[in-house]
Amino acid sequence: MKAAAITAVLSVASGGSAVLGGASSSAPPAAAPSSRPCALPARPGVEMSEGFPAAPNPAYARSTGTLRALVLFVDFPDAPAHGSARARYEEFFPAVSRWYARASYGRLRYQPVPVLRYLRMPRPFSGYGIARGYGWNTHRAMMRDLAAVAAAQHIPLRGYDLVDVIATPNAGPPADETVLSVTWTGATAATSADGARLDRVSVIYGHDQAGFRVLAHENGHILGLPDLYAVDDFRRTDALAGQWDTMSLDWGLQGDLFAWHKWRLGWLADAQLACLTGPGSRRIRLAPLEEGGGTKAVVVPSGRSAAYVVEARTTRGNDAQGCTEGVLVYRVRTDVESGNGPVTVADAHPASSACDFSSASFNSLNDAPFRTGESFTDRAAGLTVRVLSRDADGGWRVEVTRDH
Repeated sequence: MKAAAITAVLSVASGGSAVLGGASSSAPPAAAPSSRPCALPARPGVEMSEGFPAAPNPAYARSTGTLRALVLFVDFPDAPAHGSARARYEEFFPAVSRWYARASYGRLRYQPVPVLRYLRMPRPFSGYGIARGYGWNTHRAMMRDLAAVAAAQHIPLRGYDLVDVIATPNAGPPADETVLSVTWTGATAATSADGARLDRVSVIYGHDQAGFRVLAHENGHILGLPDLYAVDDFRRTDALAGQWDTMSLDWGLQGDLFAWHKWRLGWLADAQLACLTGPGSRRIRLAPLEEGGGTKAVVVPSGRSAAYVVEARTTRGNDAQGCTEGVLVYRVRTDVESGNGPVTVADAHPASSACDFSSASFNSLNDAPFRTGESFTDRAAGLTVRVLSRDADGGWRVEVTRDH
């Protein structure tokens, strides 16, 4: 769906959300490709391309330093809040701030600024036409009303990098029936009386099965990250990225972000990734992604629009709920739009699944990591990855060979 010149992409990783955005992330400007051959450039015209931008995109928020988030709570005449705004706030914070601190190795400080009372919207919930994947007109009407309510209650909208709007959970159907959570960025949704824009907005509904991580996922869009599940058929998600990144299944067991995303966001330095651009073989120790320091990934580009990434995942940090560990291999495409599978994980054990208790059907990639003695080969790409051993500190030694 489109509004003006902005493209909306349906997102259902947390059940159902919509994203308005540009084609690149908010990562620091990329140097010339010749000096960063593995930092694939973003593809113009590709919705939330997985590539590196030539310059920061103003549609997205900063991804390092301090991120100030205004947190507003809303209810409706036909869905008045039953609990306190503080109790609703505590469903998400400080957990979201801690999640981003761990994921970014302390490079992103998420600072929520809550207004701890419910703001009554002037129209009933049923009057806005809020439904799964609701469109620009509905969002614009809501944001205009919210800006007016905020102005009437002397709530300033200036000075924030993003806005989290958290609705009373009794507004709309239960989240296990349909999740309405949504993110909009890259468009001026509304302007307050003092001229402040109400933009970069995540709206959270219901009690999502992801808990606080539904907000981590939605805010990931405001940082420029795409949806990794399949918008056309949610069941295909388990053949794409599974539960290995919160931009895929935010309620999955492995709750961190891929090394590729952390690199794009400026949370990993170039020196923490090994880049293989030509024939040869290298033996590398991969430090656990969930902890700071060390080499985090091997990147093997294949043309200007694709690359394989090899990283080590353990049950630590944001992945503490996982039940498998090992070396994860996945392919990144910069020419594939958000929600169409820009990242696909290679399954080391396609005939089996793991952590079957984690969901009814999204567990076939839970045992995707390769372990000692196992290997991955893509003959067309001329790539072979062999897992050699694991050390006492949780790191994995791999041999990566490129034929051409």
